[in-house]
Parts: sequence; C-alpha cells; structure tokens
Amino acid sequence: MKSRFNVFLLSFAHLTHDIYTSFLAPVLPILVQRLGLNVTEASLLDVIRRIPALFNPYLALLISRKDIRFFTIISPLTTAVFMSLIGIAPNYIILIILLFLAGISAQIFHISTPAIVKEVTPKMGFGMSMFMVGGELARTVAPLIATFTIAMWGLEGLFKTIVIAFIASLFLWWQLSKLQGDFKPTVKQKADFRIFIEYKTFFLIMAGFMFFQSFAKIFFAFYLPLYLTHTGESFTQANVSLSFFQFFAIIGTFLSGNIADKIGNKKTILISTILAITSMPLFIFFNMLYLPLILLGLSLFSTGPVMLSIIHHQENSTALNGVYMMLAFLIPAFVTFLIGVFSDIAGLDNIGIISFIFLIISLLFAMKVKEN
Repeated sequence: MKSRFNVFLLSFAHLTHDIYTSFLAPVLPILVQRLGLNVTEASLLDVIRRIPALFNPYLALLISRKDIRFFTIISPLTTAVFMSLIGIAPNYIILIILLFLAGISAQIFHISTPAIVKEVTPKMGFGMSMFMVGGELARTVAPLIATFTIAMWGLEGLFKTIVIAFIASLFLWWQLSKLQGDFKPTVKQKADFRIFIEYKTFFLIMAGFMFFQSFAKIFFAFYLPLYLTHTGESFTQANVSLSFFQFFAIIGTFLSGNIADKIGNKKTILISTILAITSMPLFIFFNMLYLPLILLGLSLFSTGPVMLSIIHHQENSTALNGVYMMLAFLIPAFVTFLIGVFSDIAGLDNIGIISFIFLIISLLFAMKVKEN
C-alpha cells in the first residue's frame, strides 16, 4: 500500500480540487468591477468560503467513521460545480451562497485526504510535501486557466471547466478503489473541541504562528492581482505574476517536507520564516517584483507540509487534523477580512508594510514549535 505512486495520485487529487478553490483570487478584479464591491466586501467573499472550517472538528469525527476514500473522490467534482458557477452569479448574495457551499466541500476534502496520505506514504515529510505540492500547483495554474477561459468565453465560461473535475473524479474512483485496507483510524478518535483543550498549548503556538504569517501569505496569494492592477498593471500581467509566485511556492512546498525529514521540523520552519522576512522588503520597499516573488514563494508556503507532518505524527491525528484545518482556514479568512478593512481605511499600498511587521512577529512563535 505504501508507494510513491499513491502519494502522487493524492497530490493529483489535491491539484484538481484546488484549481477550483483558487479561481476566486484571479477573477476578483472582475467581480469587484461587475458587482461594484469595495475591498472589504471583496475580502468577505474569501471569509465566507472559509467559514465552514468552523465545522471541521465535527466533520473530522464523521469522516473518521466512514471510508475516507469516498470523500477524496467526490469532493473535487462538488467543489468544481459551486466554484465554476461564480461566473454567472447575478448578485452578491448568490455569490456568497455558492462560495459557502464550495467551502463545505473543500473542508471535507482537506480533512479526509491527508489521512489517506499518512497511510500510503513511505515517509511522512515526503508524503505531506507532495500532497501540498498539488495544492500549490493548482494555485499556479488556476490564474492561467481562469484568464484563458475568460478571454475565450467571458466570466460565464468558467462553468465549462467542470468537465475537468468530472474526469478527475472518475479517475480517482478507478485508482483509489484498488487500494486495500480499511481507511479508518485504528485509534479511537476524540470528539469535537475536547481535543483542542488537551492540546491547547500545541494549538496556541500553531495558531499564533499562522495568524501573524497569514498577513504576508494572504497579501501575496489573494490580493496580489488586485494590488498590481491597482498600481497600474494589466489584468493579464497581474495574474501572470500570481502564477509566477505560486510556481515557486510549489518548489518550496516540495523541498520543505523532504528537508524536514533530514534536519527536523522546527529548523525547517525557522529557516523558511527567516528567508521570508529577509525577502519581503525587496517587494514593499524597493519595488522589485520577480526576485522577491521567487524568494517569498519558496518560503511562505513551505511551512504547510511541515505542520501537517507534525499533526500526523500524533496519536489522535484525524481529530487533530480537523482542528488544525479549522485553524488553517479560519485564521486566513479572518486575516483576509482584516486586510480588506485596513485597505479601505489606510489604502492597499500600506498593507504590505503591516504584513511585513506581522511576519517578523511570527518568528517568535516559530521558535516555540517543538519537535515530535
């Protein structure tokens, strides 16, 4: 059962699924213009998509009682349906409903699939890195797919991309059904928020790190197209820059888990954070574009596989993953909203400076992370 092919298969599932959840950022400038949104209203869209993360501890408990392969197979298709429909949403309310439903599907996928990765990967760091690479690759190609689709058929043409998810779900069903074994936790999982109380120090350190780091991550991963078009770049150039950033996030994500297998999780997190801190001034103070996007892509998202590796080394891994995924989705949602509010008050130009200051603070929490 443990094989690199199975890890690559689950990375492919992550790629297919997250292509659709990544549509929001590249089409945001058009949605803002079409629906007449301000930055705060635009930021709420991503918040709504992430709100279902509140249900994660309960979803994790439910999923742990079922064959989790089913959720990995069906989620890419259900998420694709809701996300591709945002192109024909007639108003803000319908848009919010579609994003909320897509958020539920996305949470189910991100709880179930890492648990399968844990069972099939030869090494934890490698497996979690490859799984996260799928997500980062999705955020690289999604702006290009969205830009091409809109250029060919307009924003409404996003619905035509559903065929990709349909074919992918069929392929996943064909391959995952071959895996032998009962894909349920062998350890009785603890329910809901009681797991948070038992591991409160563990989660408080993680939450603090994610909160302060998220300002920089969201600034580049979500607001970059809006920021660049605001400063005079074209819609196409802005999305190409986002894809460029996400491409190097793939490399950083792949390398980090493998590096953590060799030097340890804490050292990997510290190195990644320090690299991000030293790189960000090149973008916000010296107006450089591609060099800082390379360095920040390599560093900002490289902590994700390491965090997952830490989680899945614990005994109650499925329940812990449910709480972690709740934090991993809700904290960026809250930060996305805060950036939107700050932007309307102080201007989008000043958010980079605030994000840089908070990134420095995140290093204090990185120092508190403990090895398994």
